[in-house]
Amino acid sequence: MYDGDDIDLMYVLSPHGWSTCFLSIDKQIYELGITHVFGDPIRDLIEATTSLLKGVVTAEFTWWDEPGGNRWTLLRNTAQKHWMKIIITEFSSRYGDPIKDEKLLVEFEITISHFATLIYFQMKKLAILLKEKSFEQHRSGEFPYRAFSKLEAFFAH
Repeated sequence: MYDGDDIDLMYVLSPHGWSTCFLSIDKQIYELGITHVFGDPIRDLIEATTSLLKGVVTAEFTWWDEPGGNRWTLLRNTAQKHWMKIIITEFSSRYGDPIKDEKLLVEFEITISHFATLIYFQMKKLAILLKEKSFEQHRSGEFPYRAFSKLEAFFAH
C-alpha cells in the first residue's frame, strides 16, 4: 500500500452525463469512467470528503459506469486521525444487480487535508467552468452547488 505524497486527482465533467476521474498515485495513473445516469457521483465524492473533514471514521460511495464501476472506501486512521486509507475496488456488475467479484484496484494512505484539497480544487474548477455558457450547455444540472458550499466552508480563511 502506497503511503507517500505523490498523489493527485483530476475530475473531468464531460457532456451528457459522463465523467472521468484520473487518479495519479506514485506515477501510476488510474482512469475511472463514471456515468451520472444512476446517481450523483460528484455529490457522493464531495459529501464523503466533507464527512471526513467533520470527523467521520468511514465513508463509502460507488461510482457506476456502463457496465461495472468502482467502490471507494475512505477510512480514517484511528491512531493518526489526520491520515486516512482509501481503498478503490472495481467490479463488472450492472447497475441494479448485486455487486459481485470486486477486485482491488488501488489502496493508499493520504492525509485528509491533502485529499480534501485535491477534491476542493477540482470541484472549484468545475463550478467556475460551469459559469461559461458553452461549457454548461451540455452539463446542466450536473453539479451539486449546495454540497460544494459545505466543502468550500472548510477552505474559507
